[in-house]
Amino acid sequence: MKMDQKKLMLIGGIVLTVLIIGGVFVASRKTTEPNQPEEELLPTEALIPTLDSSASVDLISSSAGREVALQIKNIPEGTESIDYELSYQTKQQGLQGVIGTIEMKKNDSNVDKTLTLGTCSSGACVYHQVVGKIRLNLRFTGKYGDKVFEKEYDI
Repeated sequence: MKMDQKKLMLIGGIVLTVLIIGGVFVASRKTTEPNQPEEELLPTEALIPTLDSSASVDLISSSAGREVALQIKNIPEGTESIDYELSYQTKQQGLQGVIGTIEMKKNDSNVDKTLTLGTCSSGACVYHQVVGKIRLNLRFTGKYGDKVFEKEYDI
């Protein structure tokens, strides 16, 4: 019986040696492959033109900082909708924001929209305590394609 144990240990040692040599061989092949230079990545999105200077956009604080009035004048002709996104830091909740879409009516060239800086549900509102600047992003969509507007406001 002692002889069978020796044979079994010898076979196990040979198998282990073959596995180690095979692992070293595979590992050495991976490191000898030439490094290919990384390809330059192309942007996935085309740049969207900015809103021209004939339009004016303003964000005005109202209601003791609980709301802001978004005022847009001289909106480009053919505009069908305006997507808006406000983002701001708050004292308690960190980064917060307001998003939405304004559907344009024919011949509208101005917008005046009041936006709440907080959340309202069932008639009760919880207002955010804004710290710092408010970032406004607008996307104008119309017959001309898309145009964007971005600006930060001190409120």
